[in-house]
Parts: sequence; C-alpha cells; structure tokens
Amino acid sequence: MSIAILDLGTNTFNLLIAEKGGDGLPVFIYKKELPVEIGKGGIHKGHITAEAIERAIRALHIHNKTIAEHRIEKVYAFATSAARDADNGQDFVKRIKIETGIDIKIVTGEEEAEWIYEGVKHASVLSDNTSVIMDIGGGSTEFIIANKNQIFWKKSYPLGVTRLYEIFFPSDPMSKEKKKDVEAYILNKIGDMIEAAAKYKPVELIGSSGSFDSFAEMLIARTGDNEKAKNGYNYSLTEFEKLYQDLLVSTLDERLKMQGLITMRAPMFVYSAILTKLTLDKLSIHKMTLSHYALKEGIAGKLLL
Repeated sequence: MSIAILDLGTNTFNLLIAEKGGDGLPVFIYKKELPVEIGKGGIHKGHITAEAIERAIRALHIHNKTIAEHRIEKVYAFATSAARDADNGQDFVKRIKIETGIDIKIVTGEEEAEWIYEGVKHASVLSDNTSVIMDIGGGSTEFIIANKNQIFWKKSYPLGVTRLYEIFFPSDPMSKEKKKDVEAYILNKIGDMIEAAAKYKPVELIGSSGSFDSFAEMLIARTGDNEKAKNGYNYSLTEFEKLYQDLLVSTLDERLKMQGLITMRAPMFVYSAILTKLTLDKLSIHKMTLSHYALKEGIAGKLLL
C-alpha cells in the first residue's frame, strides 16, 4: 500500500509518497516541494492573506495531479505553524477542502515536535547518546532533546524564519544592532530549552531538513567536497562558522548568488544562521549532523505500521 503525505508548512507545501518495505519500514518513493509562503504578509499578524490562500490552492492542485498520476488513494494532509496560529486557520482548512477535496489536520506544536522526532529516527542518525534535534520552519522552530530510544524534552517556539523576518524586517545587509535585537529576542524565548539542555546534556545538534539541507549544500559547494548531503552528513563547524560570518554581512543579491541556497530561502536565511549559531554556542555543542527526514517522514512511518 502506498500513501501520500502533504506537509503544509509556512513556506513550502511538501508531498511525500511512501510505502511499506519488505522489512516493515517505510520506503520513501517520491518527494516534491513547492514554494507557497502562506505566512507571507500575515504571519506576524496571525492571519493568512487572501493571496496566500490562492497560492496554497494552486500548489495543492499540482500535488493532487501528482497523487493521481501515482494512483494513490490514501492522502493525509497536515498543516503547521501558520495555520494553527492564524485567526482564519479554520476558514483556510474549509476553503482548501472545497477547492481541492483535501482534508487538513492542523497539528499542535507538541505534535509537530513528536513527528519530527519520528522522522529523524528513520534517518538513522540518532544513537544512545543524547542529541538536540532542531527543525527551523517558516513559522516555528522545534527543539527535541532525545536519543534513539526516547524523547527527554520537546517544545515548539514561534521562531520561524518568516515570522522573524516580518517582525524585524532587517536592513540589507543586517546591521549589527539589528542582529543583537534578533539574538536577544530569540534568547528571551528559548531559556527553558537551554535549561533542559543543561539537564540532559546533548552532545550533538541534529539539523532536521529545510535550512539544514541548505547549509549542507552550501558548505559542499564552498569546499568542493565530493561528499553528498545525505542523512548523517557531518558539518565542519569551522566551515559553518565561515559561512555564518559571510551570511551576516551579505546582501539579498549576494545570497541569491550563493551556490546551494535555493531562491525562496535567500531573503530569510540569515535568521536560520543566527538561530543555529546561537544554539551551538549556548549549548556548547561541537558536532552537527544532518537529517533529511522530518515531520512528513515521521507521519508516513507511523501510518504505514
């Protein structure tokens, strides 16, 4: 049996088609990501704009066509931060149902963190050691402190890069003063995560999909490595530091020309760098690993059990 998972994020609508393998584990046979940006112009106000809803409908018609081509009968759709925080989130869900026939479940922040953990487990990057999993989205950022056997602590924060961008709307490039404001804002939110990390002592950061895919692709392009950005890719933190410093002083035009960074992420990518650097520094972590898998892979794995 094959199923389709639609992960309707704040910036992208992701389609995953999966089936159960012979060993009982999920096999991911098709993925497609479409830029939609349903948080654009409204996420800081808790509202999905009319233009964003139209972009969502167009994207889901495209995904519906792909689902039909693969002859998938079971479709599961999940919306995250932008939809759950919007005053018109339920209206958005109803409109999508009318226009596309797709039923959407809006997941809570706790559920989102749980599914991300399940997805990272399928990437086989967790061990007996304690890690902090970090998933940077457009509307929220999730932190999960865990090992391969259990979650010790988890939380979703309203610290997605689209949300931060629309709150601070930085100069181009971001000024040193604005950077300090952004860092102070983030640190004011994540104090309890830092306390939890002091208790559970994670030894590595596992970056889940999205921004971390881009970090890996950018570092590979900059260093000329032959290594692929696959599950388990180990970032050179020395090279990451160089990339971080370059991003801080970059203009949007310069980021648009950076190899490995997709166009949609370029305006907001400095926030991804600041969030990641702060986490590494505040938790005194000296190892960072990539998981390509996140929420949609976690949901697929559970549904195929």
